Amino acid sequence: MTAHLTDSQGRIARALRQLTDDAGYPPSIREIADAVALSASTVAYHPQALERHGIVTHAPNRSRSYQVR
Repeated sequence: MTAHLTDSQGRIARALRQLTDDAGYPPSIREIADAVALSASTVAYHPQALERHGIVTHAPNRSRSYQVR
């Protein structure tokens, strides 16, 4: 990951990639939260920040649509 990410954002991006690779489709926020041992409300904020940094993409109005580029 890049240096401008927080520790939590890096952990979430790695978990997002791993969970997607394992299941074949993007995980839910709750699944990401379980993987990184953070609350779902905390994790819900970070994919938006990762999208602003260009690390992930997201289809609006679709659940499970965050994907690491």
